[in-house]
Amino acid sequence: MVDQEKIHNQCLSNDPEERIHALEELSNFFSHIPCKQQAWNDLIRLTTDENSEVRYIAADNLDFAFSQVPDKKQAWDDLHELTVKEDSYLRYSAAKALAFVFSQVPDKQQACSDLHRLTNDEDNFVRNMAALALGDAFSQVPDKQQAWDDLIKLTTDEDGDVRSIAGYALGPVFSEVTDKQKACNDLHRLTNDEYDDVRSSAASAFGSAFPQVSDKKKVSEDLLRLTNDEDSNVRAQANYSLGRVSIFMASQSEKEEDYRKEFETAIGFFVSSSN
Repeated sequence: MVDQEKIHNQCLSNDPEERIHALEELSNFFSHIPCKQQAWNDLIRLTTDENSEVRYIAADNLDFAFSQVPDKKQAWDDLHELTVKEDSYLRYSAAKALAFVFSQVPDKQQACSDLHRLTNDEDNFVRNMAALALGDAFSQVPDKQQAWDDLIKLTTDEDGDVRSIAGYALGPVFSEVTDKQKACNDLHRLTNDEYDDVRSSAASAFGSAFPQVSDKKKVSEDLLRLTNDEDSNVRAQANYSLGRVSIFMASQSEKEEDYRKEFETAIGFFVSSSN
């Protein structure tokens, strides 16, 4: 049986080591704690702790704890407050939590506004997590056009990792975009990015989006070009996406001969990707 009173008292201890130990207990046994609202309140209080290690451990545990808190309105208000904290790691943790719990947030419009603001954060790690959160939450955001525009803007970010994460997010959400021609143009631009991971993300996105793109010839040409990229990861991803393209084309074949040909082509691309 988890001794919640002991954990709570340790959260109030003057000794940071005891507070850290309490956080470890909360992390390991949160689902077994009788009063989860009090446990959540302890976590939130410790995100403002004077000790940075305590603050960061507390913040890291909010995403998994959120789903188990009974008062989602209060929990959401707490997360919202973290998105405007001066400490960039707390803003990062709030964005990370939103990536996991967006479906449970009662005020999705405010959550979208928070993510939109975080895409303009001065800290590149915060922007990176905001891109990930937007991709994960895209199907549930009220304003998909704003979310898409935010992701596209992040594909031009000064930080290569941010551009890469945003690029990878575009593929899975492509089906929900209204202007697919513009979306294709955005992805085409990314295939020429100077950063290897961004070109790889564009190749991945095209593999996901191919069944719905209008100019399939141009997309195939982009992917074939990337199979000769100077970076091995880009080549591997381009070959893998072309394998997916061939599988799709096989599924559209009316003749068994065409089906077999596309299927064999797909195997060739998958082997090249693996090699």
